[in-house]
Amino acid sequence: MPPEVRLLTISLHYIRRVGLRTAFAAIAFALAAAVPASAAEVSLSLESEAGVRLGIATELGGRVTEVGAPLPGREVTLEVRRHPYSGGWRTTRISDVTDADGRYSFSRKLDRNHQVRVRLAGVPPAGDVLSPPREAYVLPAFTHSYEQRGARRLRLRQVYTVPRDVKLTAPTRFYVGRCKRGKDGRCKARFARFRIAAETRRLRAGRFEARATIRLPESYEDFQAVSCFRYSPGSGMGDPDQRCPRRWMRVPQSP
Repeated sequence: MPPEVRLLTISLHYIRRVGLRTAFAAIAFALAAAVPASAAEVSLSLESEAGVRLGIATELGGRVTEVGAPLPGREVTLEVRRHPYSGGWRTTRISDVTDADGRYSFSRKLDRNHQVRVRLAGVPPAGDVLSPPREAYVLPAFTHSYEQRGARRLRLRQVYTVPRDVKLTAPTRFYVGRCKRGKDGRCKARFARFRIAAETRRLRAGRFEARATIRLPESYEDFQAVSCFRYSPGSGMGDPDQRCPRRWMRVPQSP
């Protein structure tokens, strides 16, 4: 017996037993249950799991499949929810159409940490499909500089730029190591030693600074310095689970 006939038979049976109002509810429920659910799946990943600096676009993408097969030509839309995630999801104007392999991509500048997800527009009678939500971290933008304050004294300075309503409270940790140059003139040392934790203080709205003065060892003919700053509670800038090394920090190598 076709599904439509079977549903009608059940509904007529309800009308005789429990009355017209209850029967209408039973019909609505039965028809809703008969609408096929979409078997499509939407994956979502971020190019930088650690986050990007303020002012740099967050790159994300994924793939739309059904039972492992790609779904090309399907519309997907980016949805976001800004820190502290107390509001509802907001649909952006950014949309894309999946390629022949079912893939899509988005690029968007965010001013603070966001939760992000992607909505696949459903093809009736199937409904929309959502990707699992992900955390998109945005770190403060910063500049790092130093000044020579004597034969062996060095002043380190780091300046942060954040949205005007953000407050940074975590200290800035400075690491300084000896620079052993190779034949190409680049430093070969891979690590720098922790020297000092400096207070990160407010200069004005949206602008913070950390500075410290250290003395270089006599054995240092040249040096290299790096820094690390942790997440400031309530700031919504960066990964709350980030930690800074206690003693030694790896020095980023230039390409």
